[in-house]
Amino acid sequence: MGKTRPDPLQLHTVRLLVKDFDKSWRFYRDMLGLTPNHGHGQPPYGEFVAEGRPIVSIFDRKLMAEATGLASGRYPTTNVGRSALIFEVKDVDAVAAGLRRKGVRLLQGPTDRPMWRLRTIHLRDPDGYLVEIYHNLPAA
Repeated sequence: MGKTRPDPLQLHTVRLLVKDFDKSWRFYRDMLGLTPNHGHGQPPYGEFVAEGRPIVSIFDRKLMAEATGLASGRYPTTNVGRSALIFEVKDVDAVAAGLRRKGVRLLQGPTDRPMWRLRTIHLRDPDGYLVEIYHNLPAA
């Protein structure tokens, strides 16, 4: 008899551990225009979906520290930039203009990145997480 294989791991969502749940929730919902999953958005957890599938969630950082037993140790209180969220759009320039109208500060305005074959913008969310928004450049 052969060994049974465990179920393969499948990515459910990217979870960001945030300092200010409400501020982060409003940023992803109102500034980036992500769609909340039905029944989500109440602290300490919220989830956003695209085409009915979870794409990113947020959770209160202190509560996660408590839940994992890390609250008694040296749990980091700031994001040191070890993650980024990447979003694809049809028109980066239009998105950049919309974000600027909402008062979102871009780290880098629309920029062609020929080596990546992308046009990108970069910004940080309220907790300092890096966000990249891009569209594909036309084939040369």
